[in-house]
Amino acid sequence: MIDLHMHSTCSDGTYSPSELVQRAKAAGVTRMALTDHDTVAGLSEARSEAERQGIAFIGGLEISAELQPGTMHILGYGFDEASPDLLDKLEYVQRARRERNPKIVEKLRVLGLELTMEEVAAKAGGTVVGRPHFAQVMVEKGYAQSTQEVFDKYLAKGKPAYLDKVRLSPEESVAAIRAAGGVAVLAHPLQLKAKDDADLDAMVERLARAGLQGMECYYRNHTEEDTRRFLALAERHGLFATGGSDFHGTNRPHISLGTGEGNLKVPEECWDALMTRLLGD
Repeated sequence: MIDLHMHSTCSDGTYSPSELVQRAKAAGVTRMALTDHDTVAGLSEARSEAERQGIAFIGGLEISAELQPGTMHILGYGFDEASPDLLDKLEYVQRARRERNPKIVEKLRVLGLELTMEEVAAKAGGTVVGRPHFAQVMVEKGYAQSTQEVFDKYLAKGKPAYLDKVRLSPEESVAAIRAAGGVAVLAHPLQLKAKDDADLDAMVERLARAGLQGMECYYRNHTEEDTRRFLALAERHGLFATGGSDFHGTNRPHISLGTGEGNLKVPEECWDALMTRLLGD
């Protein structure tokens, strides 16, 4: 079983890198990548645990790229995790997030929802603070019944406490991964919210010109028709296919490692194609 998209407590997941690997092992995953948002902080721990568990592991990350009105994330695999240029870009994004978070606290306070930055940071446990940590504190304080309810009412894009974060451009995101020796892959293309097939094709063509190499054709909630559509789109632009569950732990309990929302099955050729690209063939 292959899963090339998952998150730990180093971004917005609920399991530490080691715990995540252990759970992947228990779920039957044999080849995996950790792809935390805008950070490589958990890769060393996850790699060591994967070696102990006998799981083939590749280091990854997920960069948030600028796109309106949809969401664009670029996955990176097999890059130099000590690349100064890549680390500088990630620090720029993380610093902007740190500056954003107190402003979200203030927005919530104006709405009558009292919580502190200290409470949210404690929930994150010293790692990157994100909206899921705000949501966890708000549930504990009784402001909502679930983290999903918090997002639906307050923290999702367009809701009253939402505040957009600084992002790299799509081209900058791809270039940063490629310059560090990695492979750049477009995550969950449905979330681009393209107006139609022609708009989607134009977006992918733009990314392919910028150096994109792959696309996440197998994803946690893709239908068979979605998968066929994205495989054809990837082939048209010379991209290889990858896939993953986008597992976040208890933040999204309906998603399972390896199988997503029940129908995910990432084929062997995705892993083989990724390894081939990393070897430069």
